[in-house]
Amino acid sequence: MESLNQSPAGEKEPEDPRADQSPSLERFIMHYLEDSALWPIVIVIIGHLVALASFALLFAVRERRVSAALATAIMLWGSFLALRWEYRRHGHLGIIAVLLAITWLLSALTAYAGHTYKFL
Repeated sequence: MESLNQSPAGEKEPEDPRADQSPSLERFIMHYLEDSALWPIVIVIIGHLVALASFALLFAVRERRVSAALATAIMLWGSFLALRWEYRRHGHLGIIAVLLAITWLLSALTAYAGHTYKFL
């Protein structure tokens, strides 16, 4: 039985360049990170995530709300899954880990400043 990538004469045909163009979450995310024209969109998304996480952290710690603690735990679990996926996929932590670290650091700083200076 002949292979799909071989011609009837037994010669190997070149790989189709469109074969690697299947849509995936990694391609979707990396498209925004590799194209510098799309970085403002990434910054806005990170800003929204910082706002969400900082309010969840603040309400979980200051107000002792179970729903906020649950939301924070779910976001931390999602961050862990993203880090684990990146490590398994590439063998090291990369840009996703850096973006998650920046997001959580800014969230913690915003929650702390909001509580200290009473603007949140």
